[in-house]
Amino acid sequence: MKHQFFQKSDSEQQKFLWKTGLLLFLVSSLILLICYLTGLYLLAGLIPFAILITAPFIDLPMGRKNGKFIYYSPLFITEPERNGKVVVHGGTLFDYLFTITSDLKGRNRTRFVLYGYILGLLRFISEHENKSRGDLQIRGTSYIINDKTAARFGLKPVKTDILQLLILLLNYIPITLSYSYIKQKVHFPKISEIKTYEGKLSEMVRHKEKLIELKNQLEPT
Repeated sequence: MKHQFFQKSDSEQQKFLWKTGLLLFLVSSLILLICYLTGLYLLAGLIPFAILITAPFIDLPMGRKNGKFIYYSPLFITEPERNGKVVVHGGTLFDYLFTITSDLKGRNRTRFVLYGYILGLLRFISEHENKSRGDLQIRGTSYIINDKTAARFGLKPVKTDILQLLILLLNYIPITLSYSYIKQKVHFPKISEIKTYEGKLSEMVRHKEKLIELKNQLEPT
């Protein structure tokens, strides 16, 4: 499993970031021009959505470079530990576009994403399990895994806090685009199906062998 973006040279990555930023600027300028010419100033409300869709294509490469995000696999990302807790993220549309190849079809895409989650989680566990940090809390939100799968990770569902819910609502369009890309058709995920899970590192270590078995089952051939 390779993230094709991070296989590029530094100069190629920089060019991509500049092009992405320029595209966002041109789209925003075009929207403002249409607003001015037509008097339909409500159309300016499209600009925040353009920013939300574009943001991962800029934030994640820059965040990885400055240490804000840590990639344990192309589809499993964490933030640095804060107050004994690590927040984890699944891949975004940015990661899917540079990781999922066009020959993957149907359910194989979902299996591939789940494989990426487990691969990254196992690498995270291997890095931290010998540091006497069994009480380290891991927390993440996903629209791919369900309660049964999360239990195999050593995670339990917890109530999504109001701030996280607001973030989900603001990012609903990017989430929809990401989910649709996996499903290869337009699909609107229900907010109620997007769940937050939490668990201790010690619990994940206990489930390590099961995770390895599941990874081997899902591993692309």
